[in-house]
Amino acid sequence: MKKIVIICAGDFGRELTWLIEGINAAGPAYDIIGFLDDAPDKIGKTFNGYECLGKTDMLAELSEKYDVCAVIATQDSRFRRKFAEENPGFDKWETLIHPSANISRTSKLGKGCIVCANCNISVNTVIGDHCLFNLGVTIGHDCNIGDYASVMTGTVISGHVTVKPSSYFGTNSTVVPGISVGENSKIGAGSLVVRNVRDNVTVMGVPAKTVNIVQ
Repeated sequence: MKKIVIICAGDFGRELTWLIEGINAAGPAYDIIGFLDDAPDKIGKTFNGYECLGKTDMLAELSEKYDVCAVIATQDSRFRRKFAEENPGFDKWETLIHPSANISRTSKLGKGCIVCANCNISVNTVIGDHCLFNLGVTIGHDCNIGDYASVMTGTVISGHVTVKPSSYFGTNSTVVPGISVGENSKIGAGSLVVRNVRDNVTVMGVPAKTVNIVQ
């Protein structure tokens, strides 16, 4: 089994242990050695049966000692991007896919991605590095999803959609076919996106409209 460390011991980090346990139930694959987190109040504590071993700067040490792979377990696209870019020498980012996910053989996922239970990724779609797809997400055919995208529970991204890096899609949002979603943009929960979204904006509503500029 591969030894794996989870970066971030927050809410989604705990959910990720559940995902890995689901993978292991289908066939032993991962030995979770613990969490790394920079919050002082988490270090040394146990979350869902796994200890927070120390700060995130321990990753290189653990990699050398245990030959670990790792995954960044936060819904914050900007944090995942920052952490990955600050650790260019680490090359064992693991892509985790729940056994119930349905992914076309013609689609491709980058390194460090997380695909939770009951996700569907249709044909001829390309997904970048460190993307997160929460429970029950559907990605249509011929999409191009940029690095560090965060797609929350129940979201539907229709066919031929282009998503630029570090974007965020709130729970149960929907994007109609052929739309382009800009870099660092945020789509509010329950929103219906029917027109292109610019970089660095937040859109909300049905149909979705720009509400503010992302700082």
